[in-house]
Amino acid sequence: MILRKYIHQRLSLYYQQPKNAVVGSLLQSDHINFKRILGHWHWQRIFDTLYKKQEGQWLTPVELFKPHYSQVIANFIAKEARNIDYGERIEVVEMGAGRGTNAKCVLDHLEHKHNELYRNIKYTIMDSSPTLLELQRDVLLSGENNHESKVNLEKVDVLDIAEGNSNFLKKSKDKTILVAMEVLDNLPHDKITTCRNTGVPLQANLVEDKETGELQENFAPLKDPLLQNLIDTYPSYLPPTGYRWVPTIGAQMLRRLFEIRPNSSVVLADFDYLPPPDIMSTASQRRITKRADGEPLVTDMKDKDHECYLNTSELCDILFPTDFELLQQYVLNILPSNAYLNVEVMKQKDFLQEYGKNQIKNTTSWTGYSPLIEDFSNCSVLTVSNYKMD
Repeated sequence: MILRKYIHQRLSLYYQQPKNAVVGSLLQSDHINFKRILGHWHWQRIFDTLYKKQEGQWLTPVELFKPHYSQVIANFIAKEARNIDYGERIEVVEMGAGRGTNAKCVLDHLEHKHNELYRNIKYTIMDSSPTLLELQRDVLLSGENNHESKVNLEKVDVLDIAEGNSNFLKKSKDKTILVAMEVLDNLPHDKITTCRNTGVPLQANLVEDKETGELQENFAPLKDPLLQNLIDTYPSYLPPTGYRWVPTIGAQMLRRLFEIRPNSSVVLADFDYLPPPDIMSTASQRRITKRADGEPLVTDMKDKDHECYLNTSELCDILFPTDFELLQQYVLNILPSNAYLNVEVMKQKDFLQEYGKNQIKNTTSWTGYSPLIEDFSNCSVLTVSNYKMD
């Protein structure tokens, strides 16, 4: 079994848990008064308290800085749509939409601040988790301030998109804007290396040990078409020495997007660095896989880290950091030759400052500290956008 198939199985189990088990949210009573924050130490104390109280495993920037963070994404969407004639359809496609909070806040902001644009928007959410899709339906399609006429929910697995087992999107000349907030880190990856003797690329497969019955990594000559396509498109993904995790599924998803919708814009925000696992409490673990560049952080439902993805409990989150510079070069190589698009990578702080001046102002305390731009310093943003017009 190629490695990404196993990673996919593990992540699927994790995201099929009850809807409140994975992605956390703040209670209405936990509304953050940003104006009263004294500084980093004060914010950290607030964050730690909120993290312990919330039900889910993770608190994303979307949930933590609701609605401000999502309004910045809405501003990016509005900028990308600025040269579109009113009356022309614009489709926003959000992959892995969590609780639906980002979509709700984006649509609220566009409705109130860019109403002409809002009237022409179709917002499609694609998610593989049935429990999260149920939650997204509750958030977006019920209540008084719903967006039922704008939103389309689809149960789609990104692995199927990448491997050509899903139609993904229909071919269209409509302006499309792909949004993915902390999705790349949870997409199945593969591990590759180069044979020291022959220079032949090798892919990691999982095989069962005949004596113990345990799974173990085995490296064999590269035969997988998606991996071959990745390396052919941008050879620098193949490490000259050592081992590397590569974003096979995320890369192929982007390739399919630009094949079907060549004038698409993209905004991807994710971790560019993740800390090594805290395994003090699980020191008896033994590593049974090859350590590689881009090693994932593996965390179970009891918030304990694990040395590697093969010696863990059944329900674990597997988070990969993204090498944004490599991804940027890959995207440049798959863009249509006649596409008037610019591919840029920036730290999340810089992205927020470019597209969210008002949102930063609204989350800045009287001391001048803004956790919106100071927190999550290990995140970057990749954008594919229209060339700036005079």
